[in-house]
Amino acid sequence: MTLLEVYIQKNTDGDWFNRHSSLGKGSAGRMFEYTNTNFRKQDAFTSQFSNFLDVENLSREKWPRQENHGQKVHKHMVVNMIQSKLFKKSVDGLYSKTAKGRLYSDFINSKFKGDERWLINYLFLSNGYYFNRKNYIIYRVKDDLLTYLLSVDGITEDLLIKYSVGLLKTESLKEALRNPFFFIHSFYDDSDFIINYLRSPDLEKEELATYIENNHKSENYVCCISKKYQAGGNFNHGMLIDESRVFLLTLLFIKTKEVNLGNIQGIFIKNFSQNISSINEKLVYDYLRDNNNVFEPIFTDILELEEVEIAISDTQIESPQEYKEEYDKPEEFIDETNEAGKLRIKSIYNLRKKQARIQSNYSCALEIINNCRPVYFTAKVSGKNYLELHHFIPREFRNDFPYSIEVLANYITLCPRCHRQIHLAVDRERKHLINSLYDERQERLKIVGLGIDLSGIYSYYKIEV
Repeated sequence: MTLLEVYIQKNTDGDWFNRHSSLGKGSAGRMFEYTNTNFRKQDAFTSQFSNFLDVENLSREKWPRQENHGQKVHKHMVVNMIQSKLFKKSVDGLYSKTAKGRLYSDFINSKFKGDERWLINYLFLSNGYYFNRKNYIIYRVKDDLLTYLLSVDGITEDLLIKYSVGLLKTESLKEALRNPFFFIHSFYDDSDFIINYLRSPDLEKEELATYIENNHKSENYVCCISKKYQAGGNFNHGMLIDESRVFLLTLLFIKTKEVNLGNIQGIFIKNFSQNISSINEKLVYDYLRDNNNVFEPIFTDILELEEVEIAISDTQIESPQEYKEEYDKPEEFIDETNEAGKLRIKSIYNLRKKQARIQSNYSCALEIINNCRPVYFTAKVSGKNYLELHHFIPREFRNDFPYSIEVLANYITLCPRCHRQIHLAVDRERKHLINSLYDERQERLKIVGLGIDLSGIYSYYKIEV
């Protein structure tokens, strides 16, 4: 079969057609789902953020409604505003800007334009936990897209970089149809079609491009690509370029070795300038440096340094400070989007980690159901059972709650085996452990203002119900 015949045959499969022409949740019509009908491109966050300012510190009943169906105008913006950490929700249910959000507000009204503006906006959004996924953009590329694509015979990271750089130079859908990355983007989860495409001679590739082009021009939506890119539809060449930029810049970051807080700014700037578009590097670098108070926490999230610091602190000698019994009570929300908030969180954690161990009588919270006694070992620094601290509501979801999650009710002591099992085991085993912990902690969590149902916990731990 020729490449065109393969494509036409695949389009006769209704599920395949709908999956690759649709932008709906769970479909493959786009690489990144954190942009959607309302947030079509990266820069859409700026306009949506500006619109959301209209309801800042305004009670929900006072939010404006759509005239035709009465739905609140700003309702669809809430999740992205929270998960991008630009806004936080107060105890009273009011939304207000975080430290990051205040800087973002200044940024969107600043002198930055064009590619410099795009890059800085990408960095602002890069540590968002969209779809309850820590560092969504990074892990979407690293765990999903590269897993799909690198399984294709002949595809390498260097080849993906080469093809995507070429696509970014196209100025129309017609030109894009002649670039391999267009089809990699369109069918990233269909290794069979990508292999067929890459192995086909140029004449067959041109035949396929012409077929799609003619269908698109004549508004004949018999193929999924002409349907997806239909005039006035939900996807277009500009969105393709935007997603390809996000993919390429993220891939270049993932591919870079020895990244740290000292060089990460320069890495993003150089990668963008050398592979995507020439920019005023000094202008961007100066902005990031001048606003390090907000960008260092962003880069700390991306590099997952908080997890490293906690792991290191757990091996250090525990403070001799006398333990004082603490009673569960709600505690003030800590804004983690600036350096002061990060330092405060670290300080509280270091103070309470010993309290959590003493409160647990130096036993694993899953000791009874998991028979942990035979696997305990004695920590050299304390002379007690070695235990690790686990946030039951994971740290990356702090911004979902109006109260602090850095409380003893949310700190769980686990032996190393159980700690790894709850993170790495199959869902069936993890679900059993999480159910046990939830039963034991749900009332305490309600007391400290962290009430959450079990389905919400499953969502945080990526457990399918």
